[in-house]
Amino acid sequence: MEKVIVEFLKTHGRYVKGDVAGFTAETVAAWPKGVCKPYDPNAKAETVALSVDTSAAQKMIEHARAEMEAKGGELDTREADLKAREDALAQREAELAASVSTEPTAENTEDAAKSPSGEPPKQGAKK
Repeated sequence: MEKVIVEFLKTHGRYVKGDVAGFTAETVAAWPKGVCKPYDPNAKAETVALSVDTSAAQKMIEHARAEMEAKGGELDTREADLKAREDALAQREAELAASVSTEPTAENTEDAAKSPSGEPPKQGAKK
């Protein structure tokens, strides 16, 4: 049996537009008109020139770029503010650490007198 090589013009079964396949003449005749055409290997592919207006897309890109720059400036400002707050907190912590004295107080000396340092408490000892 001789096969007919066809090019599909639209989707049919598992074939899509542009597919090339070979079938028996009876099979091709049973299909609806406009599904395929005889394949011509010497035919040149059609090229269609399209013109696209990208001015709207360019405006959107410029707007997004300007918005990102504004947000970047805002983030820089917030980062500087956060750095200043961290420095102020570190300074306050240093002041508090300096103001806490390590000199023994009355409570500290009483606790030290009761038990020598490094020794565990005796079992059953009452405080």
